Amino acid sequence: MYMKASVKKGEDDRWGNIITDMRNWKAYNEELVVRGAFYLDLKWAWSWKQELATMNGGKKGRPFCFPESLIKLQAVWHQWIDYRGIEGITRMLVEHALLPQFNNYSTTNRRVNKLDLTITLPTAGEVHVACDGTGIKMCNAGAYRSDKYGTKRRPYIRVILTADPLARKILAVEVNIEGHGMSEPQAAVEHLSMLWTHGKKIKKFWGDPGLDDRNLINWLDAEHAAIAIKPRQLRTSDCAESAARKVHVDNYMQVGYKQWAQENNYGMRWVGTEGIFSAVKRKFGEHVRSRKRSNMLKEAERKFWAYDQIQQYAKH
Repeated sequence: MYMKASVKKGEDDRWGNIITDMRNWKAYNEELVVRGAFYLDLKWAWSWKQELATMNGGKKGRPFCFPESLIKLQAVWHQWIDYRGIEGITRMLVEHALLPQFNNYSTTNRRVNKLDLTITLPTAGEVHVACDGTGIKMCNAGAYRSDKYGTKRRPYIRVILTADPLARKILAVEVNIEGHGMSEPQAAVEHLSMLWTHGKKIKKFWGDPGLDDRNLINWLDAEHAAIAIKPRQLRTSDCAESAARKVHVDNYMQVGYKQWAQENNYGMRWVGTEGIFSAVKRKFGEHVRSRKRSNMLKEAERKFWAYDQIQQYAKH
């Protein structure tokens, strides 16, 4: 079931071409339905004892009483429900004999904040990559309070996302406080290096002008990756430090933005980053509820980790 949009040539003043939507809407609709099953999929509980035995093998100190699978599911629930509410849900599952025992809210809190939020990488050897940053608010407050009462605006939690726009798959997430931590180009190089370490070849990289950085472009050029980064400045006097950037900027100036964007399929950058930002914020909200800054960062990162968990569950 495919759909072809009715936009005719000339009606879209910006691009002037026919938009064809190639998404299989029947399959995508089913994927969205299956995502809902994630929240109550308790098949992992069948191996409760075996998972605990593996987790406690060689462990020093007090053994774990609750498997990691339970904590991961509760971490996703926490996107909407507070820890006391999660304890209530888990109690009811025990009462209906769907789980052997429940953990209290303080145990859930500690275990959730210690979760390993490593993103599972795709099995394919080649990946396409887009990178961008966004902000998550520290509290659910708008600009009115600052404008009305002159209070100082709290800094944003900055999230730098690296994803595959073709597969719509998150690859890496970097979280820090606004004004601290790595810049977007530095985070992009770190994420790309991590992918290279795991045997992934970068086929193409998309980025906005904020990623127009010599070190990043040199890294991509050394790996023979196609580069689709819109130049922030059309100055090429730094060609001695980055000959690859000079070639890139010269080509951009020669053909102009519109042709360059079409040739490089620059719109895919939105699919890989802005699309995921929008989905995560619409589903989980654009602010955190934690009060400690360390927990704020973990909660912001968990939003993207949880979205990836649900998305991959529906695809497999």
